[in-house]
Amino acid sequence: MFDKKMLNAFPQISHTNLINILKEMPGPKDLVVEHRLFKPLEMFIDMKSLRLYGVEKVYKLQESINPITDRLCVFLVSSNLPATKIICDLINSCLSRTSIAEDIIKIILVPRSLITIEKQFEEEGVYGYIQIFEFQWDFIHLGDSLLSLEMIDFYKNVFVEENQSLLLPVAKALWTAFMVLGFPKTVCVNGKSSTAVHKLLNRCFIDRGKPSINSGACFCILDRDFDYASVLLTPCTYASLLDQVVGIQNGIVEIKKIDGTTSIKNLCNPDETYEYVKYKQFGDVLNYWKSKSKELQDKLEKSKKLQLDEMKQYVTQELQSVLMSKKNLTFHIDASEVVSKVIGDKFIDYITLEKNMLENRNRKENLNCIEDLLAFGKGSANNILQLICLFSQSQDGFASTELNNIKTKFLHQYGFKYFETFHVLEKINLIVKHDNSSVLNSNLNKIISINKTKQMMQNMMQKLRLVDDSEHCMSAAFGGSYVPAIGKLIEIMCKEEMPEEEIVKLLSNYSFQVNDFKTGIKTVYVMVIGGITYAEQAALHFLEKSMSIKIIIFSTNIINGNILINSCL
Repeated sequence: MFDKKMLNAFPQISHTNLINILKEMPGPKDLVVEHRLFKPLEMFIDMKSLRLYGVEKVYKLQESINPITDRLCVFLVSSNLPATKIICDLINSCLSRTSIAEDIIKIILVPRSLITIEKQFEEEGVYGYIQIFEFQWDFIHLGDSLLSLEMIDFYKNVFVEENQSLLLPVAKALWTAFMVLGFPKTVCVNGKSSTAVHKLLNRCFIDRGKPSINSGACFCILDRDFDYASVLLTPCTYASLLDQVVGIQNGIVEIKKIDGTTSIKNLCNPDETYEYVKYKQFGDVLNYWKSKSKELQDKLEKSKKLQLDEMKQYVTQELQSVLMSKKNLTFHIDASEVVSKVIGDKFIDYITLEKNMLENRNRKENLNCIEDLLAFGKGSANNILQLICLFSQSQDGFASTELNNIKTKFLHQYGFKYFETFHVLEKINLIVKHDNSSVLNSNLNKIISINKTKQMMQNMMQKLRLVDDSEHCMSAAFGGSYVPAIGKLIEIMCKEEMPEEEIVKLLSNYSFQVNDFKTGIKTVYVMVIGGITYAEQAALHFLEKSMSIKIIIFSTNIINGNILINSCL
C-alpha cells in the first residue's frame, strides 16, 4: 500500500546530502549561489540550517560583486560554462590584486562535474586554486503526487543539443526514489533517452544496491516526444493555464499587478482555494471566485455582530483562517485576471483551430486560419509557432511550398531572428517537411526517417483513440478535445483489456518495450524524460480517481508550450 508520507523523504535526503558536503568544509564560510538555484534550494534547506554549518553570508553569483576574501568561499552553481566562466573571472580578478590563500575556494557543481567544466578551469589558469564537489538534489515534491528534478534546461540540453550528460543524474535520482518506494515488477520503456536512463538505472542497482520489489506496481519511463500534442495544445485547467501564461517555477508563481507591484505565492504551501480549483476548467474557476468572495464577505460581516465572548473565540480560532483565505483568494483572482487578459478573445479561436487539426480535417482551412492569426497579431510568436508545430504533427507535415510560404510570413511579422528556430524545429521533427524531389536525392536513411516521422501522431491518435473519446475524463484537461497519450497508455495497462504482445504491437512504431508484464496493477510510477505538463498531471489525477489506482509522477522538469519553443530559440 502506497504511503504518501514517503514522498517527504526526498527533501530530507537532499538536505542531508548538501549538509554532508558543507561538513567537509569546516569553519566560517560565504556561500555564493547562482540565481537560478535559489528557488530549488529553498524547497529543502533554509538559512537556519546553513548557519548551523558555518555559512555566515549568502551572495548571488554575479560579475559585479567579488565575494572572495581571506575567508572560505563556496560557489554553488550549475554545471554550465557561463556560470563557471564568471567564477574564473572573479578568481583571476582577485589574483591580479593579491594572492589567494590555499584551499579557500570550493566549488559545488549541480548536478555533476563535467570534463568540459574542469577543462575550462584549467584553461583559465585557476584549477590549482579550487576544489570541486558534486551535488545533486533529489525529486522536489510539487504537490499531490507530482515530483520533479526541476532541471530547467533539460529539454534544450538533451533533445535539442543532444547532450546526454544529464541522463546519469536522472538515473541516480530514480535509484534513490525506488530505494524509498520499492521497484515495480512491470517496466515499460519508450524512447532513446528513456532507454539510456533505464540502462543506467540498472547499473545503479548493481553498483549501489537493489531496492525491494513491488509486484503490484508498474514503472513507465517515456521520452517527451512520445506525445508532443499535450505540450503544444492550449490547456484548459486553472493550474495549466497559469503555468502556460505566467509560469510556475519550483511551485512558485510571481504575478505582476497593474500598479507595478509583484505578488509572489508558493503553490506548494497549504492553500484550500488552490487545491479546490487547480484541476477545474478555467471558466468554472471564474464563477467560483464570485461565490467564494461572497462567502468570505458574509463571514466578515457576521463577525461584526458577535458579542464580546463570541468575538474572543472568533479571533483566536477563526479570524486567522478567514484572513488567510482572503489573502489566497485575492492572489488567485489577480492571477486569473492576468490569464484572462493574455488569452482573452483568442482562446476560442485557438481551441477551435486545434480541435480541427487534431481531427485531421480542413487542412487548407486550418493553414489559412494560422496565417490569419499571424497577420492580425492574435498571439505571440511562441503561440503561432506552437500552432505551426501542431499542424505539422497532426496533418502529416508540410509540403515544401506550404512551409516556405508560412515561414516567410512569420519571419516578416516577428523578425528574422527566428530563422534559426525553424531549422531547430525541423531538426527535432517538430516541424516535418516532405518534398518528393529532395527525398529522391537523399540517402536511404533519410527516406526511412521521413517516412517514420510522417503520420506518426495520427497513427498514435487513431490507435489509442485520443481524439474520438471526447467523453473521457482525461480529455477535460484540454476542454474535451484530446486525451493525453501517457494517460491512455496507463489506462490500457491497468484495465488489463489487452495482453502484453498487443500493447507492444499497438506502439510498435515507437520502439515501445514491456518487461515482465504483470496483471493487477494498482500503483503506477510515470517518469517523463524531457518534462511533463500541468495539463497531463490534471489528466492523470482524473484517471486515478476514476480507476481507484495510485499514479506517482516523476519528471525531469515541468514543461509547457512556451518552454518548448524557447528551448529551440
